[in-house]
Amino acid sequence: MGRVLALVSGGLVFFLLLLAGAVYFTRDEDNFQSDNLLAEDFTLAVNQAAQESGRLDLRDIATFPYDEVLLVQPGTPRDAITERLGREWTGIDTVDGGDLLIFLRHDEVVRFTDYRGTGRFEGFERPFDELPNVLTVDAGRVIRPG
Repeated sequence: MGRVLALVSGGLVFFLLLLAGAVYFTRDEDNFQSDNLLAEDFTLAVNQAAQESGRLDLRDIATFPYDEVLLVQPGTPRDAITERLGREWTGIDTVDGGDLLIFLRHDEVVRFTDYRGTGRFEGFERPFDELPNVLTVDAGRVIRPG
């Protein structure tokens, strides 16, 4: 009975290690997923700024370290984003397809998200522009450099 139990246990451990190896070796670390919480926070901050102060500071929303934020127009081809970043853009397309905000640190993508609100960006170069940390938002939800 003890041998059978040891054999079954050994088989179970073997197959668990095999499964873990399959997951590890087939993962795709190069693909970035949009930060949904950041998208919701940014969209909410735009709405609040439109109703209250008219001022939005990205540093209040994005509390992680970053050097710059790249604003990307909706519908910009992946090849154009790759060229602008200087490396292959592997971000997974967002559900809503709004303006992308790509957060960079030392020219590396830290996170990216999309704007999911009804407002629009004005006063920025398209399809790419650097987003300043401080933005102004008017009552019509027009987002401009601060």
